[in-house]
Amino acid sequence: MSRIASTLGYASSNSFVTNTVITFHLHKKTYPRVYRIKQRDTNLLKISQTNTISRKIAEHKITLEEAKEALEHIYNNTRDYNLLYKTLASGVIALSFLYLQGGSMVDLVATIIAGALGFFVTESSSKILDTQFISEFCGSVVIALCAVISHYFFPEGSIAVIIIAAVMPIVPGVLITNAIQDLFGGHMLMFATKSLEALATSFAIGAGVATVLILS
Repeated sequence: MSRIASTLGYASSNSFVTNTVITFHLHKKTYPRVYRIKQRDTNLLKISQTNTISRKIAEHKITLEEAKEALEHIYNNTRDYNLLYKTLASGVIALSFLYLQGGSMVDLVATIIAGALGFFVTESSSKILDTQFISEFCGSVVIALCAVISHYFFPEGSIAVIIIAAVMPIVPGVLITNAIQDLFGGHMLMFATKSLEALATSFAIGAGVATVLILS
């Protein structure tokens, strides 16, 4: 926003962005515009496409009208992958972490199922429930149940390895990385909010796993 405004002659513009609010002030004769963010997601494709447009404006390669049309196209037509595709990918991710931890072949099927089901439940419940962190709790409960059931039928397997590998698709890794980046950039408020959100999410995941392990 600041790059675009500066290119268009508004060097005194100001923007302040958190994970819940966007505030933008074009110049001294205008009122600040405030937008509340109700739903958050990390779509790296949209981020890359939007950043490319802003750089093209700064280099005077496209007009403002063309940029507006391009941004509207990104907003309306850049779709996320469907849930089935992401569920299958989560199973592969869990399998990869099983390999990194030196897991055994007996845990392979259970890890794939736990990772895929855990992510599916997390994504599905987040669209139904209007409360944060509950979806991660539900997903981790499913993952822990899969691990416990697998260990019941295959005692030679490892519950800990299955759980650690399967929860990786729902761990807020991007959020933690962005929080560290904000810390290095001096954005302490964003660092604090993102860190707390990541901490609460991690606590929800741990609480779901612990609940099943205590009751089993």
